[in-house]
Amino acid sequence: MRYIRREDRIRKKLLFCLSCLFFILSLSVIKNTYAKYITSAAGDANIEIARWKILVNNQDVEENKELTNVITPVFEGNDNIASNVIAPTAEGYFDILIDASNTDVSLRYEITTSDNSESAVTDLEISGYAIDDGERQEIVSEDGQIKIENEILYNAEDKDIKLRVYLKWNDDDTAGAVMDNAADTTATKTEGNMAKVNVNLKFIQIPNS
Repeated sequence: MRYIRREDRIRKKLLFCLSCLFFILSLSVIKNTYAKYITSAAGDANIEIARWKILVNNQDVEENKELTNVITPVFEGNDNIASNVIAPTAEGYFDILIDASNTDVSLRYEITTSDNSESAVTDLEISGYAIDDGERQEIVSEDGQIKIENEILYNAEDKDIKLRVYLKWNDDDTAGAVMDNAADTTATKTEGNMAKVNVNLKFIQIPNS
């Protein structure tokens, strides 16, 4: 039997103990790493909700369903009609400013006009429109109203739309005017009478195809 010196026996025991200690430390490190991964995987997943905030003439459409006081017609007047009043043959316009810069989804907008049954001027007509200060487009629909549809993509550089709608008091009975001179006079003399037109705006998120 080979004789093993006392020093060698001590050295082997020491190496064995160190090996066991290293193995235990290794298990501890693996366990802790695995535990951290599980903790991270079980945590809350924070996902930012897409913004949907559309302004029309600086008013949030979600908070202001009625925009009567926001859309203000402008009548510049001429040599025979004062400014900011409406009278037979007067022409004016109103602007609709759509700001979709605070939306994170693509959307489709639809703008339509229609006759208002409470308007004191039944011969008030939409005569044309222009988009983003472009060329004026004349009305070609049979009912004399506009219907504009388009899209605003979420990643578009410019998500502001300006629509200018032109309107006039039609006083030509050969062109469809139904009010006679007496009706014209009554509309302009009665206190509280207002010339009105309906403007309807619809915004719809574009779904994934």
